[in-house]
Amino acid sequence: MCSKKMRVSCCTPICAKWATLTLSLVCLILGILLAAVWGKLFKKIVNHQFSVSNQNTKGYEMWKETPIPMYLHIYMFNWTNALLYNNNFDIKPIFNEIGPYVFYEHHTKENVTFNDNHTLTYLNKRTWRFEPDMSRGSLNDLVTTLNPVAAVVANVVKDEHYLVKRAVNMFFKEKGEQIYVQKQVRELLFEGYDDPLIDIALKLNMSSFKLPFKKFGWFVDRNNSLTYDGVYNMYDGGDDIAKLGLITRWNYEHVTSYYPEKCAIVNGSSGELWYPPRNDEEVSIFSPDMCSNVAFRRNGSRTFQGIEGNFYVGSVDTFDNGTFFKSTKCFASGLPTGVRSVSTCKYDAPAYMSFPHFYLADPIYRDDVDGMNPNPQVHQPTLTLEPSTGLPLTVSAGFQLNLLIRNINGIDMFSKTKTTLIPCLWFLQKADLNSDLASQVKLVLIANKLGTYTGYGLIGLGALFGFIFFVLIYKAGWQSNEEEHLMPENDDNS
Repeated sequence: MCSKKMRVSCCTPICAKWATLTLSLVCLILGILLAAVWGKLFKKIVNHQFSVSNQNTKGYEMWKETPIPMYLHIYMFNWTNALLYNNNFDIKPIFNEIGPYVFYEHHTKENVTFNDNHTLTYLNKRTWRFEPDMSRGSLNDLVTTLNPVAAVVANVVKDEHYLVKRAVNMFFKEKGEQIYVQKQVRELLFEGYDDPLIDIALKLNMSSFKLPFKKFGWFVDRNNSLTYDGVYNMYDGGDDIAKLGLITRWNYEHVTSYYPEKCAIVNGSSGELWYPPRNDEEVSIFSPDMCSNVAFRRNGSRTFQGIEGNFYVGSVDTFDNGTFFKSTKCFASGLPTGVRSVSTCKYDAPAYMSFPHFYLADPIYRDDVDGMNPNPQVHQPTLTLEPSTGLPLTVSAGFQLNLLIRNINGIDMFSKTKTTLIPCLWFLQKADLNSDLASQVKLVLIANKLGTYTGYGLIGLGALFGFIFFVLIYKAGWQSNEEEHLMPENDDNS
């Protein structure tokens, strides 16, 4: 039998060998499982938390009341030679940009209903608060602009019988209406102002003319309104994260009546909640102000707050009318490319949306007026999305509102005007991911990589222990051979 001394010297290496082998197998199994499963498991957990399929997810909490600070920057176009133009329609209108007038913007979702088909139905309440310290100018500033009510009324009756147009012309003269108005910024934006033409227009009782307001202002009746933006139906991402935030119905309709063919289909993101775009080359936002989608094209990547995201920009096809892309032909309105008619969407107002200063639009729009200076660094809409979560890192979306004036026989105010798109204002929505949310996103992204790298680390550690095990086996075998070689032969009497 082995002595105690011999048992220690012989048995300890055996224990070490088997302990090393056990560690190697455990590390390899755990590492392979972690490397193979962690990514899918983590993705499933993150997708669930970023979805809005129930009220307990992080995504729902952020979507219900947007935590990212948003600001609306509004720039007004002051018509500097309006009086001269009113007496001589042959001269070119001149505009001077003033502002920005900055408003803090806050969104809350109300009347949320969870549907069985993994969609949500809700109302979007938007609240604005003026920020004088961030603004350049006062809400009391006077602005001279195209008379919007006169332009709307004239556009509505342009195809009516001549006698109807003469009756409208009589009202214009009786009320002393001119082609321009001078109002305070606050009146033109949220507060609105009284105009006798609104009452007259309502009294005309024409089926095609339905004004939804009693005062005029570009944003009148919108602040704190629960219903202005309409009723949304959106995918909650519970069954498919690739559909998260996509609008499927607006005002209970999947197809609107404002545009023909596929331009009428309601889709695109709500703009606040995004699916993971991964490597998508195009994303789109559904805009209730345009009753349609606005497309953004991928333009590389950008880093913000230490997080890399897909960078998307407004491009030529965003407001194309079929001139460059067949897919946008259904937005054609009879005008050159670069603007989108929202007339049928906005109570028959001769309104057109474009990029600020007619950026990327046909040069004719800039040639018809003075004061347009497009600059892609300022006027190109941009959007940065984190590709694996869809979280917006930066948003800088600017659009311009324009009114069309044209020759209308029978209404003296417009009887000698040439067809011109008059810029009224442009607005810029800005939102940047704050540092607190950025830190949380970084933790999520790090945790995703950390689990996978830990799996690879365990595989490497298991391989190392395996190597040590085989070294011990080899060494033990070598020592055994040496001992047998050095041990004297025993005789038969031993």
